[in-house]
Amino acid sequence: MKIPRQEPSWPLPFKGRNHSGAYSQNFVCKFGSVYVMDNHRAALWCWLQELDLNAPHSLFHIDRHTDTLQSRLDEWMKHLPSWSSSLEEYLTHSYKFEMGTVPVIRWDNYLSIYFEEFGAKLDRCYFATHRDGDDPNHDRVSIVEFWDLPRNLEYWLRDRDVPWIVNIDLDYFFWNSGENTGVMVSDDYLKETFTPLRHAIDDGTVAVTTICLTPDPPLTSGWKATEKLAAELLAILGMDFKLPKEPSNNTRHADH
Repeated sequence: MKIPRQEPSWPLPFKGRNHSGAYSQNFVCKFGSVYVMDNHRAALWCWLQELDLNAPHSLFHIDRHTDTLQSRLDEWMKHLPSWSSSLEEYLTHSYKFEMGTVPVIRWDNYLSIYFEEFGAKLDRCYFATHRDGDDPNHDRVSIVEFWDLPRNLEYWLRDRDVPWIVNIDLDYFFWNSGENTGVMVSDDYLKETFTPLRHAIDDGTVAVTTICLTPDPPLTSGWKATEKLAAELLAILGMDFKLPKEPSNNTRHADH
């Protein structure tokens, strides 16, 4: 069935199909409480727009990586952006260290910062990852295996009454071997996993959903493949996702 075109809003207008890396943010678009982006570093800002992170809530993280780098956590915590800042301020907020000036929030540290700042309010926390990265700096993380996700996601999301964050990176669904990459899940896997998520979004069980493309090979197969997979996943959620062919004329929002 054709999905009616729902026009998203653009907290960060599309800049083009550029490299994302550690800091570059090429777009953030929004369908209701569902945010789509190319770089996961914007996710924490999106959660703050939809949810009081100082009140009890739960997190479900689906990602190849843990995103909990802690090598300079003490430094990062001393230089946090204001949690009421605009997206542009959040992305560009930087600090100086011996190697130069860099943004505080990266794709691989936003979750370690979140745990340090807001982790005391976590009720449930599930990690479905490939165990790539530092172990989460939180003592109540439950590990989810790849094959258990379709059968159990609905049960896990219904288990508690507090609102949920669902945080997804499409690199979770890609295999890679050297320079070769590809999607390793079937349409049935996606449908069985994300149909319950759609219901949980619709009834308010899930307060905010963030979906990251990660279009940089070899983590995925590039922009074309991740846009296609994002469109398939978002179609299950009842949304028609399609990036513009060309960058937006409004490119005032900065990254690094």
